[in-house]
Amino acid sequence: MQNYFETNPNPLFATEFDYFRISRELWELMLVRLKQMGANAVAVTLPWGFHEIQPGTVDLNGTTSARRNVVEAMRLCTVFNLPCVLSPGPYGDGGLLGEGIPAWLLKDNQNLDDVLPPAVKRWYKAVSQALVDQQWPAGPIVALQINGEPAGGRSPRLSPQLTEVQWPIWLRKRYEGIDELNLAYGSSFRTVSEVEFPRTWANESTPLEKDAKKFLDEMRGNSQDDYAQILLDAGWQIPVYPTALDTSPDLPLIHSHSLTASAQLPALGRGQKMLGRRVILKLQHPIQIEPDPVDVGGGSVWAENAPIRADGSVRPKFWAVRQYLWKHTAPKIAVIDESLTHPFKDGLLVTRHGDASLKVETTLDSQATAYRLKFSGELVADDNLKVRRGKLAGLYVSEDNAGQTDLVFLLTDPETPLKGFLLDYLRDGLLRQIQVLTRCARLAERMGKMLAPVQPEEKITQAGRPRATSYTLEEARRGLSEADAALRKAMTSINALSDGFATILDQERLEVGPQSATSPLAISPEVFEDEVREILIEVGAVCAEIAPQLKSAAGTVQKTADAALFTIDQYQQSYTTAITAARDVRKVLGEVITRIRLDLASERLPLITWRIHDQVQAITEGLRRGVS
Repeated sequence: MQNYFETNPNPLFATEFDYFRISRELWELMLVRLKQMGANAVAVTLPWGFHEIQPGTVDLNGTTSARRNVVEAMRLCTVFNLPCVLSPGPYGDGGLLGEGIPAWLLKDNQNLDDVLPPAVKRWYKAVSQALVDQQWPAGPIVALQINGEPAGGRSPRLSPQLTEVQWPIWLRKRYEGIDELNLAYGSSFRTVSEVEFPRTWANESTPLEKDAKKFLDEMRGNSQDDYAQILLDAGWQIPVYPTALDTSPDLPLIHSHSLTASAQLPALGRGQKMLGRRVILKLQHPIQIEPDPVDVGGGSVWAENAPIRADGSVRPKFWAVRQYLWKHTAPKIAVIDESLTHPFKDGLLVTRHGDASLKVETTLDSQATAYRLKFSGELVADDNLKVRRGKLAGLYVSEDNAGQTDLVFLLTDPETPLKGFLLDYLRDGLLRQIQVLTRCARLAERMGKMLAPVQPEEKITQAGRPRATSYTLEEARRGLSEADAALRKAMTSINALSDGFATILDQERLEVGPQSATSPLAISPEVFEDEVREILIEVGAVCAEIAPQLKSAAGTVQKTADAALFTIDQYQQSYTTAITAARDVRKVLGEVITRIRLDLASERLPLITWRIHDQVQAITEGLRRGVS
């Protein structure tokens, strides 16, 4: 079967998408921003330590935190047509806590290279179970990139097994005898076993240090091969880097550049053609995150001065990157007086950083209409720009009180359906709104069901709900605590029994596969009494009422986005439909949030209901950040 790169000869510009650093409410917005900057792919790292919360318990579906839902992140890559180069670790970048390795693994083991391989095997198994069906051509994942060593090539802690057992074996294979080794080293060892592995060295200046470096490189290479084989055995059929490079020289190289350093931008062009081969340009640090979440980041700020700010607005650097990328990914792009111009049939598109007086040559007549598209997605007629004497002339406004300008464009006939680049560009904005509206509707619907009163006939049959309403909060808490203690005791007994049978049968204990994380218990009104119960039921009723509004708006916008072609007027109507629905629902939920906060402050609601507040707040924030 052909791989993605054999069927798609176009260059790949893959910007990093650190979903785990970004609030879930911003995923759709940030993916669209990356495409607006010119990216046509993403590079995604899976931080192992963030997903394997404790040994053997893995969350890749957002069960414990929405930021852990990498399955959803891959689905969004499909929605926005972004191929993905996925890195399952085991290591991540230097900005990750423990460089991606779980804290429990680093804490409990002094010899990491001994315990790492079996732990990685379990981790890869969990990743494969969750994501193998997302590989190309069924899904967006077009390649896997193994990262088998810490950032900067630093070695993990070296075990005696490596330095005292494998090192002498390697030396015996490299040299025919101790005399040959002594001649190479200028030494007088009596046996190979006397050659201690050097613990530190500065410049690999001696033959011994050079051999140690070569030995470690070979060991790492073997580990990479082992890791790649684990993935292949798990059902992955796409290229696995770096091992695939050894056998498939036609695959493109992966070449990285940081977007926080403007000086590196000129090197992008040179990096695209290395050694006469195609190259995947992996553009690092495109989005600033502030603060970097405490559960993944080693510092308070990630990618300071990145082209895209943490709130989704853009810096001047954004246009510098866009200028380079658009010239390679968009047809007929030209740079005129620091403006990017893109002529198309019956139209002209212009984008730039900073206010400027435009004078761009065009074949359009003076009747053409100018529009300004803001980064929010709002589209307005721009009376500052007119066609005069064969040129688009007037003031290009880069930012005003209503927000930043994404681009401006001219159309000869606004009623003619759009085509090509501009059509796809506007469609991405509508897809963003659809995804957010649908997700928030789903969250509201779930809240409505969770906080709905249980009917008498449901108390016996409805799974997961209380059988009676006589429980107090204290009794519920005590029952949960007792059940948890009983389960832990049972698990301990089962593990001991398994170990006992293994000993009796003189067998190794059977390997236990990774387990999915379990979601926290849902809050049901039936656990509470009287006033608290009624308040929560009212919150659930509001959520149940708004879900259909959001679904209806999403369906209306979807019809436009699904159309092969649409007009400017149809785009504006769809955008307004989404904005109106989001604004109306946010107003209603704002009143709910205010009431919950007041009731919590006055102690009418117990503190445990903060979880209800947070879930309502998440819907509100999703609509605020993702739709407008």
